[in-house]
Amino acid sequence: MADSENEQDEQKATSGSSNPSGNVRIAAIAIAVAVVVLAAGIGIGFAIHGSQQPEPISAQEQPTDSQNASDNSQASQDVHKHDWVAEYETVHHDAETHVVHHDAVYENQTVYSTMCNTCGKYFDPNTNDGSDHLKETGHKGLTKQVPHKETVKVKDAWDETVTDKAAYDESVLKDYKCSTCGVVASPEDVQKDTANQPVQS
Repeated sequence: MADSENEQDEQKATSGSSNPSGNVRIAAIAIAVAVVVLAAGIGIGFAIHGSQQPEPISAQEQPTDSQNASDNSQASQDVHKHDWVAEYETVHHDAETHVVHHDAVYENQTVYSTMCNTCGKYFDPNTNDGSDHLKETGHKGLTKQVPHKETVKVKDAWDETVTDKAAYDESVLKDYKCSTCGVVASPEDVQKDTANQPVQS
């Protein structure tokens, strides 16, 4: 009876000592199976997702050259372009003149004067009748309305203003004004602005 109890105790001790190693084996097998399953899952997922190619953008979704040109055109329209209108001012120019001097004009004409009968001196009957001459000189006699040639001034000296160029008004370019925004610019600035604008075909 005692021997059978001892055998049972030994079997229990043997079975108790062998259980931990069995558990370790089971755990190792479970881990190995899990690793295999995980690797297989990753491989399958990679095979599925790796085979999918990115979908190309359709022709409708891709921007065309005409759309790009339209966008550029719209952008250029957003930039303000001045509409320059020339503004003029009136400048008056005085006449250009010079002065010409004219001497007095004399002519030999037949005149009628009072003449001294003694010395033949003539007196202008309008200013001198010759009587004072007779008193001063003691000459005798006067003859009226005696015709004779005499240098007579027919025109006094004068200055003549000669016009070389008549006075006139000139319309001169003053500046430019934008009809859209109202900014004013000089002709030089407008020339630069026009030169920088793209040429439309």
